[in-house]
Amino acid sequence: MSRLPLLELDEIPDEYHDLFTDDYLGDRHIFRAWAHNPEVLEATLEYLNVLYDQLGDRRKELVILTVARARNARYEWHQHVDIARDRGVTIEEMRAIGGGELSLFDDAEFVLLQYARAVESGTVTDQIHDALTRHYAPSEVVAIGLLVDFYVGLCNYIASVDLPFEGGEFVGWTPNEELVTALFE
Repeated sequence: MSRLPLLELDEIPDEYHDLFTDDYLGDRHIFRAWAHNPEVLEATLEYLNVLYDQLGDRRKELVILTVARARNARYEWHQHVDIARDRGVTIEEMRAIGGGELSLFDDAEFVLLQYARAVESGTVTDQIHDALTRHYAPSEVVAIGLLVDFYVGLCNYIASVDLPFEGGEFVGWTPNEELVTALFE
């Protein structure tokens, strides 16, 4: 049970209803909790959309899954297993992230995930930073770091309000194709 009530659409000011369409936010619990402060919700979404555009869908999802796993953030992991499938991340890759074995990723994605882990834990070294800059432009390095930091904070926030995930059982840290299909289709 969430420590903040999950608002229904009729409890949210009319000028923010466009955020809760099926094509945009839909009915996810995180947004229904954030709707207690719709101005912050709207501004946060604008900020995130700029970050997302900097990285592309697949890399964004890889970073988010890496942070969610590092933080043991079940809600965020569960949500993004579903989202990541539509953004080009395979179940095998999710299982690798969930199990901590990243060797199947190419060099650019491997260092991206290593960097995300290092930012999440506050352990970025010159070596990992230099490896990242061999594959990513400075503007992308900024976006990656800010995305990691945002999701670290989001994972902490979700834990602080004890937000339950939507329906069904937890997909697990190393999801299998059958369960993912059963839960999300």
